Amino acid sequence: MSHLMCYTVRMMIKEDNKRTAYELWFLGDIHDRGVKSRETFNRFLVEAGSLLRIAIDENIVVGGVEIVEVNPDSRDMDSVWSMNVDEFKKVSR
Repeated sequence: MSHLMCYTVRMMIKEDNKRTAYELWFLGDIHDRGVKSRETFNRFLVEAGSLLRIAIDENIVVGGVEIVEVNPDSRDMDSVWSMNVDEFKKVSR
């Protein structure tokens, strides 16, 4: 029976790797990655606001945050949401 359990867990991990994911990018670098869901998207939006606030506090004027949807089969990336530091400054005054 333990072999069946190991097989099941291993297959679950493989399936998770095949699922579409969201990635959070900050200033051109990947910051976080999660399985595509509403919870992940909401968490990334909150984190994006925090990262943009940090960028403003550090006087960074170029760059921004982007949430992209990544298809694991083709590695195609589609932008779902993005905001630049200067845009964030305008709306957060």
